[in-house]
Amino acid sequence: MAKKSNGRSNRGALQLYRGYNFINKDPAIDKIRTIVQQEGVSEAQLHVLSGVSTTTFANWFRGDTKRPQFCTLAAAAAAIGYDWELQKKKVVNIETELPKAQAWLDKQRRKQE
Repeated sequence: MAKKSNGRSNRGALQLYRGYNFINKDPAIDKIRTIVQQEGVSEAQLHVLSGVSTTTFANWFRGDTKRPQFCTLAAAAAAIGYDWELQKKKVVNIETELPKAQAWLDKQRRKQE
């Protein structure tokens, strides 16, 4: 079980990130579901192609999985010819964003105390 510096457990706590937030499920699950549907591949076929279990797919698409592991997502995508690429979406001024980000991070830490 993960421990915070003060010795209390943070298990089950919602981890928020300033630049990437979602409520129910990671949007990557929707992306995988969409490409699987577009390709017309069944979960059983995807299992054979990727080595990822059909139970994992069921948990992603209809179950309780909220944050799948990247390596599992990437394996499923690669098995049907897709990859994840980092693409620059905007220019970020680090000098002006750092103080904002630090304030946000400090606020999140205060909420956990």
